[in-house]
Amino acid sequence: MLQVRGIDLNRESLARMIDYSVLHPFAQKKDIEEGLQFCREFTFNSFCVNPNFLEMVVKGLEGTDVEPSVVLDFPFGSGTGKIKQAAAENAVECGAKALDMVIDIGALKDKNYKLVTAEIRALAKAAAGAKTKLIIEVAYLTPEEIVAACKCVEEGGGSYVKSSTGRADRGPTMAEVKLMRDSVSEDVGVKVAGTGRFWTSQIAFGCILAGADLIGTRAGPQIVNDLPLLEEMYGNRLRVV
Repeated sequence: MLQVRGIDLNRESLARMIDYSVLHPFAQKKDIEEGLQFCREFTFNSFCVNPNFLEMVVKGLEGTDVEPSVVLDFPFGSGTGKIKQAAAENAVECGAKALDMVIDIGALKDKNYKLVTAEIRALAKAAAGAKTKLIIEVAYLTPEEIVAACKCVEEGGGSYVKSSTGRADRGPTMAEVKLMRDSVSEDVGVKVAGTGRFWTSQIAFGCILAGADLIGTRAGPQIVNDLPLLEEMYGNRLRVV
């Protein structure tokens, strides 16, 4: 068995570290139905979708431990605070248990940390107990800005800091994942997403090693099914606590 950061990785525990997602703009009903089937089979942590499919996912996950989750102001984060708050309140009313919102990236780069933190705090309030996962889009940020974004997330009461939307030129590097983990306390989780079709079990495993608590991906079934191969490759030679 592989043990990483005190976690015994097996099919069940690895699946609970995955937010299965279908977020491309051309998603169809059949894609959501397939995702629901995977979520029921693997019991992922959540199923993250665009708002137009939220009600379908909420209904489809009834009776499971998989959380319905939704992206807000995706993928640019350039909506006003009032729009973001209204979207969050609507999502919670529809049954979302987790909200993945893009921060105001331009405001962060302008060093307007007060605005960024205020929007996160308003989201946490509107979430009414639902988890909040703040997307900071690391591909657009310097290391110093990544640290600042993480501090805003923690100060604003966010549940997780999330690396990427998957709409930038690239996803996060391992160094950026580690920097995110090092920039928040253990009270704030780290979610890694945005590597798109390049997700593999090796990349997911590396992100967990670097400090990720959650992996946002559509490749969840592949990652879980590849775990026996990772165990065969590394076995007892790898134990990272």
